[in-house]
Amino acid sequence: MSQENVTLLCSGASLGAYIPALIASHQLSDRGIASDVVVLENILLENKRNNVSETKFAFHRNFSLALMAQKLAKDITPSIDPDLTSHLLATWKHQERKRFMIFSGFWLPIANRYLQETDSEDIAIDLCHMDASVSTSWKMYDTTHPAFRHVWFFNWEDKRLSYIFCVSDDEPVSYNQRSNRFLIHGGGWGVGTYKSKVPKLVHQGIKLDIIAYEQQDIENKTEHSRYFLIDPTWKPWEKNAQGHHQFPPFGEVKDDGNITFQNSQPYPEVYNLIRQSSGIISKPGGGTLLDSLSAATPLVWLAPYGDYEKNNGLLWEYLGFGISYEKWADSGYSLDILERLHLNLKQARASLPRYLTNYVETYYPEMITEPLIVLSEVT
Repeated sequence: MSQENVTLLCSGASLGAYIPALIASHQLSDRGIASDVVVLENILLENKRNNVSETKFAFHRNFSLALMAQKLAKDITPSIDPDLTSHLLATWKHQERKRFMIFSGFWLPIANRYLQETDSEDIAIDLCHMDASVSTSWKMYDTTHPAFRHVWFFNWEDKRLSYIFCVSDDEPVSYNQRSNRFLIHGGGWGVGTYKSKVPKLVHQGIKLDIIAYEQQDIENKTEHSRYFLIDPTWKPWEKNAQGHHQFPPFGEVKDDGNITFQNSQPYPEVYNLIRQSSGIISKPGGGTLLDSLSAATPLVWLAPYGDYEKNNGLLWEYLGFGISYEKWADSGYSLDILERLHLNLKQARASLPRYLTNYVETYYPEMITEPLIVLSEVT
């Protein structure tokens, strides 16, 4: 195991930033490289951290409120605890941390401070953009330091993918071997218009796997639909008994209402559903694009959460990986269309270089245990 930690900076307020960091941690460990996942909420002022869960449920219940709040997003620096931040930076300096991946732009003020306070000649920081265009957390901070490498998994401006971030090493399930069910959800916080689509889809005879986010979401269960719940009490910034951050506890809601939450995989439990699904019906968040490409599961995209998610959906449609809900409904909910999208995803998945392979090749070539893949230029 490499003695040098790769520091993975993410936010529990966005599972699209949190989950890739945890996946990266597991996969780096598999390659013999140590890592340290740091969740932004753990250095927030206590009252600000306590507000996150309340805000999450408010946004889940009111998509318009979520959209309005996104437009009013501002610099997070006043919400950061100065003592906790100083302690964190002192730890990094003492350990001479040099390798970072940032999955949330709200970490940039702290990263820039670290660069200012240390000899930054050897420091390398990957800015991992999980959306196809600049999202809210990246817009308001300086990203020009030469230590930063902008990493775009999907790029709307260039209309292309740079490489793949695999959720697991499992190959995609053939389309004709899938469950003939659709996963429908609202991203990590359960926001968007997905709940309003359920009655029409059920009327069409489409079998759904519905992700719920609180008990009231499952009060009107529909026939032939399965419900799954992310443990509403789980907080991403809290560690488990072993001192590790964990994937969301997730389980199926049984007919008697019982739920057995699990999170024992080296990736989110929901990914097992995604691999078997005929399609994902969701707003086009970056984490959903990652799932779609990794599992070669087509995306039927709903109303986006902001302009950058709109660009995510447009890119997926442009590349032949997804279709808007409206166009899919107009096609008569065609499975043939979705199978073609699946084949496009499968072909792209097979041809793209893997991000973590490139990362290890670049910074830890002595740890490579698989054939090297040369990454196309990252801009």
